[in-house]
Amino acid sequence: MSLCYKLGRSVGGDPVPMDNLRLETSPDCFYVLSYHHVELTRFESAQDGETITIFFLNRTVRLIGKNLRELGIALQGRNVESIKPMAQRYSSLSSGDTWVKAIEIEDKKE
Repeated sequence: MSLCYKLGRSVGGDPVPMDNLRLETSPDCFYVLSYHHVELTRFESAQDGETITIFFLNRTVRLIGKNLRELGIALQGRNVESIKPMAQRYSSLSSGDTWVKAIEIEDKKE
């Protein structure tokens, strides 16, 4: 489990799909977006890190970090309750843990 994201509850060992996803862009600001507005989610791995891009109806969200594949799979099942970035100094706590460096939210242009 990662300090960068929190999974929703489970019943009988099976995850319960969430309706909303909370994105904490900073300690002072968060967004709550509906999973029902997700059009597409893309995971990309590169030499310098990984990116998950979530395309909602009216905005695009980019999660930038490392070891994001497990997070992407949890997003697929709508089991992620919240995501928050962690400072660089925490990125080396465990080399296999998910680390979200940044969350970028971009509103779509009309």
